[in-house]
Amino acid sequence: MKLKSTVFRSMLAVPALLLANSLNATPVTGMANIAGNVSVNATSINFSPTFVSTTGAMETGDFAGLTGGTIQSLTGGPVTGATSVPGFVRFTTGVASPVTFDLTNIAPGVGTLAGCSSNALGSQCTPAGSPFTLIQLSSNTVVATLQFNGVAYTGSAATGTSPTTSIFSTQDVALGTITQIYSTLVSGGTISGITYSASFIASSSSVVPEPASILLMGLGLVGAGLVARRKYSTTK
Repeated sequence: MKLKSTVFRSMLAVPALLLANSLNATPVTGMANIAGNVSVNATSINFSPTFVSTTGAMETGDFAGLTGGTIQSLTGGPVTGATSVPGFVRFTTGVASPVTFDLTNIAPGVGTLAGCSSNALGSQCTPAGSPFTLIQLSSNTVVATLQFNGVAYTGSAATGTSPTTSIFSTQDVALGTITQIYSTLVSGGTISGITYSASFIASSSSVVPEPASILLMGLGLVGAGLVARRKYSTTK
């Protein structure tokens, strides 16, 4: 009887052990594509609290089925470098399990300060200490991109996290030149009424995309953002 009892307890323990290992060993993976509204000034990035998934985009992995969630605003900057914003983004609507993104680093822009005084096509401007890269896309259109790095997870971060990179892109035609936008920001003004698009890429790899890849992805998001503008407006 003692032997049988020991074997029985061992059999019960196996599924529990497998379950515990699966909780710790399964990383968050996949891609989410979202859109929303944002306003920016010299000291903050003010996101509308809710966002929607980008129309026509295919969310993958743990983000499959995503239709929306919430995002926090950033104040006291926007500065670059290491930071800590737990629960910066929460993908909560439409997903099988809510996914949380903790912001841990804001990457510096890859433009130059000299580029902030030029409206030539292709000019790239990054104000001093800024995470933004402003690109003069056409004579009256400026695209802004920025990169956030962090970790994503379902449930609790204690069960494991995945390195995650997010690329944000906005398009401004109201203030359609780099010099206009730069002048507005440095004089303490606010740029509002902007629709952003963003992609979040979670994987078990810690490789961070190269700046050139980031810019290309950001530019690619512009078209997706224009499509998403209509969907976001109808959900407000």
